Amino acid sequence: MKRRAPASEGILGVDLSFGDPRDQDPVADRRRIRRRGAAAHLPAFDRPPVVVDQGQGRRHGEMRPLRGEPAAQRGDLFRRRLLLHARTPAHRQKMSLAAPMPRPPTPGYFASHWRSLDYFNLYRLTLAAALVFGAQMFYGDASLFRSDAAERFQIIAYGYLVAAALFILGVRARWPRFDVQLTIHIFADIVLVTLMMSTSERLAGMGLLLVISIASGGLVGRGRLTLLYAAVASIAVLLQHAVSILQGGQGTDSLLQIALLCMGYFAIGILAHALTQRALQSERLAQQQADELALLNRINALAIENSPDGLLAIRGDGVLRHASPRALSLLGVTAPIRPGLTRLDTCAPALAQLAQRVERGSTAVLDTPLARLRVRCIPLGIPDDSRVLVLEDQSQAEQAAQRLKLAALGRLTANIAHEIRNPLSAITQAAQLLQEDAQGPTQTRLVAIIENNARRLDRLVEEVLTLNRRDRLRPVRIDGAALGAMIDELRQTEEIPATAVIVEMAENVRFHFDADHLRQILWNLLRNAWRFSTRAAGSIRVSARTVGETLQLDIADDGPGVSPEQQGKLFEPFCTTDAQGTGLGLFLARELAEANRAALVYLPGAGGANFRLSLRQDT
Repeated sequence: MKRRAPASEGILGVDLSFGDPRDQDPVADRRRIRRRGAAAHLPAFDRPPVVVDQGQGRRHGEMRPLRGEPAAQRGDLFRRRLLLHARTPAHRQKMSLAAPMPRPPTPGYFASHWRSLDYFNLYRLTLAAALVFGAQMFYGDASLFRSDAAERFQIIAYGYLVAAALFILGVRARWPRFDVQLTIHIFADIVLVTLMMSTSERLAGMGLLLVISIASGGLVGRGRLTLLYAAVASIAVLLQHAVSILQGGQGTDSLLQIALLCMGYFAIGILAHALTQRALQSERLAQQQADELALLNRINALAIENSPDGLLAIRGDGVLRHASPRALSLLGVTAPIRPGLTRLDTCAPALAQLAQRVERGSTAVLDTPLARLRVRCIPLGIPDDSRVLVLEDQSQAEQAAQRLKLAALGRLTANIAHEIRNPLSAITQAAQLLQEDAQGPTQTRLVAIIENNARRLDRLVEEVLTLNRRDRLRPVRIDGAALGAMIDELRQTEEIPATAVIVEMAENVRFHFDADHLRQILWNLLRNAWRFSTRAAGSIRVSARTVGETLQLDIADDGPGVSPEQQGKLFEPFCTTDAQGTGLGLFLARELAEANRAALVYLPGAGGANFRLSLRQDT
């Protein structure tokens, strides 16, 4: 395969090579059109480069934007889909640095262009109407127009008015494209104003109207082709003045005025270009800041929505600026909130009174029917005395502190349990040896005391170690039959009569739980229920029912229940009213339930104690 000629690089590292010189031959171009269709008709700098196969892997460069030929120029034969990107060979990698991909325009970017062009054409329409009115007023004025020049001026003015009216249709239809329409508008201004200037020597000052057209074209067109407009206007004015001199209408003494006018065109063009570039930079900076501000607002909104604390922003007059969903749920507000209109005292009167009393930067406590709230007031430091109220659920904070305290206590007791086990085994063995040699009832009673307390300590150590291993889960699928068998096994272990336990099992009971943990929980609850019940028939009731996706397992007895004073300490460790108890049974049961994503609670009410284990039902 023939190699392509070496590429030459132009300014900014852009490859300016046009390929093989034979590619520029018109005859060869026509042959390639017949053979290969549309691809060969493209200009050399738009045609895909020839890839030289040297027996090695082909390496491509970075992505770069391509310019597509307009459809009107391609014709029917060369209709093809416009490719926005194409890979560049390795020797053209600088193209991506010279022509980076522009930032995507905003939705109103092009609309602002057409709106500016519409306003510019409105000025043109007003100017044309004024010129038509002036032509009617001064028609036949010999001091202003030469012979038959007044009629020519009137025709040009009417033509200017008609052109401005037609431009309205093009702007509204947005066809042809913006750059083409703007260029047509400016060239029409230049041609028609120059023709009006040629009707009279006293109308040479109309050339100043082109200053407005050039400046407006530069501003509306964002600085593109501004110097071209100035150059065309200068050439048109110079040609008109030259023709006027040749016809004997003007002398050469006005050349200085024309030169200054042309210099003014270029000065206005350069100034308009500079102002446009500065405006574009300001627009890009403003858009960048707007994007960053929108991003920050979105981040703040997400942070507020997902915050565990409630946030209320209020003005100095008590009107809500913003209320997070968490704050409304903590306050129990269900009515719709309209920021900027809803007052705090209408939706949360107690909080509004507290907000007036609490000092800036301090905290206070508010009791609501739903929770106990800790309220912090943070001033924003703006003139309208706005501030932010932070609502923290005090009960959750206390529960979190309690969990931390219990976790530390659990680690400590686990270490102590390991240290107690070895000497406890020695004490138990010594008590058994003393039992063999016991003489008399006194020694037998003392040995029994030692053995009972040793067993109590051993049970305490075992419960502490079980608590320390609660996170080692082995969940299995448990159905109603397996649950009933487990309850019956525990009943027999505790020697509870079958008539004392009533089991009510719903259909399709299925859930996942660690079997050892569930056995430990049920054993603690059944043992306590039997201990404090009347031990009559039906004293213990075990029921399992489904509520939605939740399985509720209730274990109730007919005993005296739990006093209100003891209910708050019921699940605390080492809290017991039984001399033989360890005080870890219910605490251990609740910890094992939470480890399996379940909840164990006490349901207060008359008629004995009732404990409920709530867990997720399998579907």
